[in-house]
Amino acid sequence: MNELKMIKVLGEGGNSTAFLVKRISDGKLLTYKRAKMNDGEADVHSIKSFENEARILNSLEHNAIPKFYGKRDEGILLEYFDGVSLENRLFSVGAFSEKEASGIALELAEILRYLHGRREPVIYRDLKPANIVLREDGHIALIDFGAARIYRGGDKRDTINLGTYGFAAPEQFGNLGQTDPRTDIYCFGMTILQLISGVDIKDADAVQRFRQNGVSGVSDEFMQIIEKCIRPDREDRFRSAREIQRAIMLYPKLVRKRKARSVVRLAVVAAAAAAVLSAGIIQFDTVVAYAASDMEVRLPAMQQRLYNTKIWIEENYDNFCIYIRDNLYRIGGDPGNRGTSDI
Repeated sequence: MNELKMIKVLGEGGNSTAFLVKRISDGKLLTYKRAKMNDGEADVHSIKSFENEARILNSLEHNAIPKFYGKRDEGILLEYFDGVSLENRLFSVGAFSEKEASGIALELAEILRYLHGRREPVIYRDLKPANIVLREDGHIALIDFGAARIYRGGDKRDTINLGTYGFAAPEQFGNLGQTDPRTDIYCFGMTILQLISGVDIKDADAVQRFRQNGVSGVSDEFMQIIEKCIRPDREDRFRSAREIQRAIMLYPKLVRKRKARSVVRLAVVAAAAAAVLSAGIIQFDTVVAYAASDMEVRLPAMQQRLYNTKIWIEENYDNFCIYIRDNLYRIGGDPGNRGTSDI
């Protein structure tokens, strides 16, 4: 370790601690993962995990996966990616937008496609925001391959069940056969769900609410991709990372079509409402015009009838008064003293 200079602690896991170190010979920054010590001795499980991680990383070559630089004492040296984990970014800034999350998802699916598409597929098994670094150039890198394993078709089950509760697929903790690429797809879905919602993945009730009700500001189409990733039965999930990539690239077109249909429906409703309103206005104008025309005809006739009645009353007033007087007298009244009449 004399050729390395310790700079700072990057993080701690269950059986190891990661340090940022500088290689004195050329000043290159590296990640040094060292096993935790128990009574002065390195943890056995850490050593086995390092051996497995070194073997797998030494066979990989991808710009988003750390290169393996060799073993040192009780640890391993790996490529260092300068940036912040998605977990720290989530906790410090808040949930990612759909645009940000879909971009990350597309890159992450490409990394999984590389791992799963090898002659001996690599199953990562511990996908979560804490293991994804958002680099300074805006792209991501996948770190910590301690839980990764080689997939072999003839195996009945995993030798050791590894994974993080909440993110891990059901088959990682039961007798459901060995993990396969669809296991990583489940972890992928839970990872993206946390990025866009900020939900505590260990809170099963909260996760279920987001699955049922969606996430505010996130399209139904993007939620459907996540939902298909995290179905309990692996047979119901996407079959490959390639399928996820296709779905992510296609869904913006589906969103535009849905919005276009909504605009058309709104336009049809508005047009129908306008037609009904216009018809009502036309009908109202017709009624008003008819009433005005009717009054022009009827009013003079009514005025004439009232005038004729007035003339008749004037001409027959005297005769009417005599008629009333005679009838009052006939039934016992006194025409000279109407105030004493029985009537």
